[in-house]
Amino acid sequence: MISSLMRWQELTRVWIGHWLSRPFHHLFNVMPGVEIGLSAPAITRLSLIHAPLAGRRAVHLSDLHLDRYRPRHRALVRTVADLRPDWIFITGDLLNVRDGLPHVLRFLTELRRLAPVFVTLGNHDHYSGIRVDEFTEQFDRRKVTLLLNQVTFLPMDTGELAIVGLDDPSLHRADLRCIPSSRAGRFTLVLAHAPNILDQLAPEHHVDLTLCGHSHAGQWRIPSIPTFWLPPGCHGRTNGMYTKGTHRLYVNRGIGWSVIPMRLNCPPEIVLLEWAA
Repeated sequence: MISSLMRWQELTRVWIGHWLSRPFHHLFNVMPGVEIGLSAPAITRLSLIHAPLAGRRAVHLSDLHLDRYRPRHRALVRTVADLRPDWIFITGDLLNVRDGLPHVLRFLTELRRLAPVFVTLGNHDHYSGIRVDEFTEQFDRRKVTLLLNQVTFLPMDTGELAIVGLDDPSLHRADLRCIPSSRAGRFTLVLAHAPNILDQLAPEHHVDLTLCGHSHAGQWRIPSIPTFWLPPGCHGRTNGMYTKGTHRLYVNRGIGWSVIPMRLNCPPEIVLLEWAA
């Protein structure tokens, strides 16, 4: 259980990081062609065992930071289409500033033509100046499902997929009371923005897999030097699979950038979930 002092220290770091980075986002948004290392996302395949979902596929995206619609976003939609997902999951940081909303909506509309889209929010979304009810209204109009401390159930012939969307854990907005209990045939998938959600899950939470982002895997990686930039809420988790007790967490490197429009030795990532019996 995180102490009140640690909680406020972490929130303060998030706020400071946001207000320091905001001028950079405005600056680079007026010259959107200045991007390095963001055009070729890697595809990571995760194999999951759950008989009622056998043969189903889902794509996980995170950290779009999409303030301007670029050719790489159009290419990304084509890549997702080629993966033939049954569902698309996005774990927050859709944009940085209010001006990005039309561009995000265009991207989500294109994804929604491919498969149902389920979204939760991250710290940059909350700092963008866009109210939660605005996100909800715009997403509803485009048949995109926004889950904020909510769960939805997708029935299968012999079971179901429970999709839990938690509000941003790095801002301590996640309310885990929406996680459903265990049930025969149920696969419970949690969508949350930040890796510190793993520290908030307790043994009584029956979760099969949690997906998140937030870290960008450091975004800039220099050989022989440990990852030196991680936002608050990562708790040292950069990318890939992590376990704690019975819980598994996958940290996606994301597809966008923060502060500086560059990824160094850290390509964007699309995660493909594939269920088998």
